[in-house]
Amino acid sequence: MRGVYNTECTCFGRHPAAVGAAESLMVWTPGTVSRCKELFSEKNEGGKIMIKLIASDLDGTLLPEGTADINPKIYEVIRKLQAAGVTFVAASGRNYESVMSVFGHMEKELTVISDNGGYGAKGGIGMYCNGFPKELLREVVSAVREVRGAWMMASAARGIYTDRNDPKYIDWMRKGYKQNIRLVDDLLEVEEPLIKVALYTYEEEASFIAAPLRERFGARAVVALAGERWIDITIPGASKGAALERIQNTLGISPEETAAFGDNGNDISMLKRAAESYAVANARDEVKAVAKHVLTDTSDHAVLDVLEALLMQAKR
Repeated sequence: MRGVYNTECTCFGRHPAAVGAAESLMVWTPGTVSRCKELFSEKNEGGKIMIKLIASDLDGTLLPEGTADINPKIYEVIRKLQAAGVTFVAASGRNYESVMSVFGHMEKELTVISDNGGYGAKGGIGMYCNGFPKELLREVVSAVREVRGAWMMASAARGIYTDRNDPKYIDWMRKGYKQNIRLVDDLLEVEEPLIKVALYTYEEEASFIAAPLRERFGARAVVALAGERWIDITIPGASKGAALERIQNTLGISPEETAAFGDNGNDISMLKRAAESYAVANARDEVKAVAKHVLTDTSDHAVLDVLEALLMQAKR
């Protein structure tokens, strides 16, 4: 394990010399695995609530943005966690089929939140689908079409549509995100329910464009930052946090028994549903502000290290 607690920090907010002290923000830095084991041993003896549910974002958290390049050790750790009774949820702004480009061989084993909570599935079987009402969809698509310097696509439960015939972005979606993207004449003529409208802002940062969209739609739609250049729009109540709450209620697992990982604005609602919330080193400042723990290790092993530590706790 490469990124564990330093000697001045807490282990899930609790220092071995201060058992029973108030929990505090923990910053993870490179340390020693033996020290981490000591801390977990002391905490479990002290009756610490065990984590039973882990939800993690994909792009920028578990793997590099816009790729399927995940550390294969993560698969092994997820399987061991679930064997130990810990449910793992892959929670992404990606469409379900793109999530499966990463976890396809584990589809029957996983719970998935895709399109920022627009669709959910367990073991490959759909649990819910939050589609846009037709009039709201028409207004959202119209508003996005007015944005200069942006490319648009929309998600169905399983598959992506675009009416912007730009080979550069279509090719990127297919080869990078492994999206099953279909070119149509008009998004508003797609017959199946659409659950998310996404735009890639290639002239300005997404945060500058998201602000007027939020002002325009208010509480009628959720406008979330999904990356430096990505904005996702869904219906009210469709968010990673709302989807995670649904899963917690179904399984009878509390936020205190939940851990979550994220890096972007669309992860904030999910992090708020987890007592043990982690922002990765490259996370947006507003994400770090709501997370209980901030990872300082910028390597691709940072989240894996925490998952291994949680596995160690689950096995005790």
